[in-house]
Amino acid sequence: MLKTNSKNYDKLLKINQKLAHYESILSLLYWDDRVCMNPESAPYRGKQIAIITEYIHKAKTSKTYSNLVESLNLDDYPKYSPQWVNIKWWKYEYERNKKIPPKLISKLSQLIPESLQAWEKAKKEKKFKILKPYLKKIIQINKEMIQKWGYEQEPYEALVKNYEIDITPKQIETIFCPLQKSLIQIIKKYQPTLSQKPQTFNFDQHKLEQFCKYLVKKISNLNIRLDPTTHPFATTISPFDIRITTRYNKLESAIFGTLHELGHGLYDYYLPQHQYFGQPISQSVSLSIHESQSRFFENIIGRSLPFWKYFYNQLIKYVDLSNITLEKFVKYINKIDLQPIRTEADEFTYNLHIILRFEIERKIFNENIQIDELPELWNELFKQYFEYYPQDDSEGILQDIHWAESLFGYFPTYTLGNLIAAQLLNTISQKINIYQQIENGQFQEIIQFLKENIYLLGKTYTTNELVQKITNEQ
Repeated sequence: MLKTNSKNYDKLLKINQKLAHYESILSLLYWDDRVCMNPESAPYRGKQIAIITEYIHKAKTSKTYSNLVESLNLDDYPKYSPQWVNIKWWKYEYERNKKIPPKLISKLSQLIPESLQAWEKAKKEKKFKILKPYLKKIIQINKEMIQKWGYEQEPYEALVKNYEIDITPKQIETIFCPLQKSLIQIIKKYQPTLSQKPQTFNFDQHKLEQFCKYLVKKISNLNIRLDPTTHPFATTISPFDIRITTRYNKLESAIFGTLHELGHGLYDYYLPQHQYFGQPISQSVSLSIHESQSRFFENIIGRSLPFWKYFYNQLIKYVDLSNITLEKFVKYINKIDLQPIRTEADEFTYNLHIILRFEIERKIFNENIQIDELPELWNELFKQYFEYYPQDDSEGILQDIHWAESLFGYFPTYTLGNLIAAQLLNTISQKINIYQQIENGQFQEIIQFLKENIYLLGKTYTTNELVQKITNEQ
């Protein structure tokens, strides 16, 4: 390795570490927007975010930054070393960033806080037209970005690359198609028996919040903050400052929203951010791996009988379940029904919710579906898939926050994460008596396995490489 390259590496490292502090500020602003902020302040918050985002983008596409990135050579460092990983990702991100004008980034960043507040209002009032003007602008900006990024097979591919660099929509389609076909056939065959009257539980929100906080602490043994919000999410403000949210509209939504976001939170907490702050190697591999962690804790752990053999007696201290036995409760949380809301769907039908969104996103960006057509397109596809027509926009196109936040290309990672989570269970079960430990309320050995094989590796490997390394499977 040349001395010049070593000095340039150090210079680039310092720039990225400084910018990482600005990105931490952005995370805090976004968290506050979703949890605490007065909705009337959205335009001002948008300007704050836009100013910081534009500054970061300009810094990462400047002539100085460009010269430093281009001076570094991957061959000067051992493959998979921290330096090699950082340079690989700095080069990839620079090639993406330099194609997008700072003003376009600023425009989108300023729009998102207003769009999120519009989504909240639209969802509450069940009126898509409230979100429509914001979503129209967001889609248009994404189309402009696609043209600037370019693509090989289809426009939508450019957006998927924001979350998965080595998986294309065509490859996703080959996974989704047989899954979609078999799920729809089963739903059509058993539809009359799948539609069940939902169970309702009476609970005091404050007590349920206490139980959810107890879950977080018992499983993680960490100080992870939990707050209420309209749509659950997890975020990292800085190393060790991990914050998650859930919603308390239903008992099961609160519990499984908490477990889902805790899976994200554990991954973020144990990433090597303290050791490698501001470096790509301290970041997560991809959204598919991230979602594998959230779905692992939500479903594979959280819906299991052993989990509730331990936690049920704690739950009934907070929630009145006097008429429901442990066995009936576990059966209920694992029931299969045609739930119209993705975040409340069972494991069986959940992937069909994702495939529907994947199909619509491809139509938006590959076929130029107009925004006025989206609610009806959603409802018609939902009818085809689930034998159910959404009652209103809140049950339909407004149920997710992702599009209002410009997260196009994100949805496929949920199903990919589900599949990876199942592979992880198979691998972990060969090394640990996982369900016996869960029944005993012991999670540290499970978390230690995930730390050693996923969390602490950061962005060293791609999704495909990491799955192959852990499971010996594709």
